[in-house]
Amino acid sequence: MIAELKVIHRLLSHRPVFVGFNVTNRCTMRCKFCNVPALEHRDMSLAEIHRVLDQLAGIGVPVVGVTGGEPFLRKDLPEIIGAIADRGMKCTVVTNGELFNIDRARELAHLDNIVHFALSVDSLDSNLYAQLRGKRTLPEILHRYLDAIQHGPKTAYKFNVVLGPENLDEIDSFMTLAQANGLYLSFLPMNVAPGGLHRGADYPGLTAEKRKEISAAFLALRQRKLRGAPLWDHRDFYLHAARYVLGEQMGECGAGQLFLDLRSDGKLAFCNEMPHFLDLLEVDKLTLKMIRNRRREWQERIEGCQADSACCYTCSYNVTATAHNLPAYIWDYFRLTRYGNSWK
Repeated sequence: MIAELKVIHRLLSHRPVFVGFNVTNRCTMRCKFCNVPALEHRDMSLAEIHRVLDQLAGIGVPVVGVTGGEPFLRKDLPEIIGAIADRGMKCTVVTNGELFNIDRARELAHLDNIVHFALSVDSLDSNLYAQLRGKRTLPEILHRYLDAIQHGPKTAYKFNVVLGPENLDEIDSFMTLAQANGLYLSFLPMNVAPGGLHRGADYPGLTAEKRKEISAAFLALRQRKLRGAPLWDHRDFYLHAARYVLGEQMGECGAGQLFLDLRSDGKLAFCNEMPHFLDLLEVDKLTLKMIRNRRREWQERIEGCQADSACCYTCSYNVTATAHNLPAYIWDYFRLTRYGNSWK
């Protein structure tokens, strides 16, 4: 509970609670809704990562989101997560599953700072999966993940599903699979805003009518969350997602206040839609005052991004929803974590 109380305290004081960290931009897949593999950021060495983590720990960041690219392309991933733990920080891990197996799970089994471990899988149909992710590796990835997690760290395991026009009819199938295996689910909207790294025009079939269907699906997911479905994200995140896919303005997202984005080369940004504002490998000591001052300099640009509704990620509007409705977060935590799991 100490970690949870620390998160709540920082949410109330508007200090960063989450830093998304692409440990590498390299990836084994080419998902149509992701442009990370095209970003030209070098990978930090493990020694450099230690220096950067010292900076994050110095300002009290409680949770680091370990992602990519594909994080398991780094053989030193257990050391990276261990370094996060050594500094008293929790982490989340997201993988596409291609390199994850029983052996890799066992390498992480001793770590007790992983809040959740997610497999990104956007369809249970092999053909559609190949269309969305550029690889024909389903169902092998799914079976290997379900086997491997039995040997991994004791934590919450889940599926991350990017919900779009092609897989809208698979929500019930994912729900059944998650419940059958004691897993959680995160449904995320595609990045389709005018100001985003990808835009609605990039997705054939994303008509106004289809946007309404996807929006309605997110509203229905919120109701299922309230009834106890194994949905990981804050109940109000689905309200943000429903508005986002319709192209509505989203308002304050918490960039630079509640969350930050760390690039694979050590550069820090207010979110992953923006250029970096600081290189942590060139700063002697990162401070909250330094971040606040830089954010004031970037205020106009951040507000412009919000006006374009450039993104709707769990690291942005999920954290923001949590800050705005803490009682719901606390209630769901006790109901859906190791203290409850009432959906089983």
